[in-house]
Amino acid sequence: MRTITLVTALLISAASFSQIAGTSFEDPELFSGKYTDTGDPNVAHNLINNPEEPRVNHTKDGEELGFKASYVPYDTPGVGSTDADYVGVTKTKPSSTVFYTDGANGYRMNDTDGNYILEFDPVDLSGVPTPAVSLDFLLSINSNPANGNYEGDGTINEAGSDRLRIYAKDLTNNVEIDLFNSTGSDLDDFVPYDPGEGKYKLEWQHVIANLSSNTTVQLIIEGRNNATSESFWFDNIEFLGAIGVGNLAAGQFGIYPNPATNGYINIISKMNGVKNVSIYDVLGTQVLNTKLNGERLDISDLNSGVYILKIEQGKASTTKKLVMK
Repeated sequence: MRTITLVTALLISAASFSQIAGTSFEDPELFSGKYTDTGDPNVAHNLINNPEEPRVNHTKDGEELGFKASYVPYDTPGVGSTDADYVGVTKTKPSSTVFYTDGANGYRMNDTDGNYILEFDPVDLSGVPTPAVSLDFLLSINSNPANGNYEGDGTINEAGSDRLRIYAKDLTNNVEIDLFNSTGSDLDDFVPYDPGEGKYKLEWQHVIANLSSNTTVQLIIEGRNNATSESFWFDNIEFLGAIGVGNLAAGQFGIYPNPATNGYINIISKMNGVKNVSIYDVLGTQVLNTKLNGERLDISDLNSGVYILKIEQGKASTTKKLVMK
C-alpha cells in the first residue's frame, strides 16, 4: 500500500495534464505475418479481422480506445491489401534499434495500394478543460538512406502519389483539425534528415493539436503508399485534459524506447531548450536528476523495473511511466 500511495502522490503533484482516452495498441490480440483483405479492391469497403492474421480492427474491451479500418481505392483501382500486406497491430519494430514509444506494440500501414483509413472511437470531451490530442508516427526510409523513399505530392488519388493525413474530426462542430497533413508535398520532406551525413533518419515524430471543450472528437488516420519499402507506423495516442495549473499538455513530450532495453532513452519535445529530468523508483526515491540539452538520456545505471519519469521544460511539466528491462 505504501508503494501505491507514494507513486500516486508523485503523479498528482507533478502532472498538469491527464489522459482522458488513448491507446498504444497493447490490448488487441497479436498475430504475426501479413493481413489479406478478402473484399473487392475496386470498391470502398470496411476491412474485417481475419483468423490468425494481424488485427486491423479492435472493439474496446479494456482501457484502450477501439478502432476500425477501411479501404478506399485509387481513382484507377489497385490491389489494396488483397495481395497480403503488413498492416494492422504488430509487435514488429520499425528496426532492430528503433522501438515503439510506449509499450511493445504499434500499428503499421505498409504497401496499401490504395487509401487505408483508420478511425478511432469518438471521445467525449464534456467538461474537459484545455483538451488536446497527440500521437507518435514514423515514416520509413529507403534501404539506401541517402535516397528518398516516397513519390508524388499526394494531390491525386493514384499510385505514386503517397500521402499521410492525421486529423481530429470535431463531430460537434463538423470541423477537422490537422495534426499532420502531407497533401501537396513530397513525404520525403517530412522524414528526419541529417544534412551533415546526407542521409534520412528512421525516427519517431510527435504531433499534437488543441481541441475544444464540450465536444465529441474522433481521431482519423488516412494513409496511402504503394511499395513494400514504404510504411507508416503509429503509437502512443493520447487525448489529454488539464487537471491543474499548466500551459502545455503532457503530449508536449515523448519518450522512446519504452520499455528501455539498451541503457538509454530519447526524450523529445515540441520546444527547444534545456529539459530538467528526474526519475523515481516505485517507493518515490529519486534515482536520477539531471539537465538534458539534447534528446538522449543515459539510464544504464538503473536496474530493471518500473520507474516514474518527470520532465520539466519552461512552464511545462509531465510525468510518464518508464519501464527498464
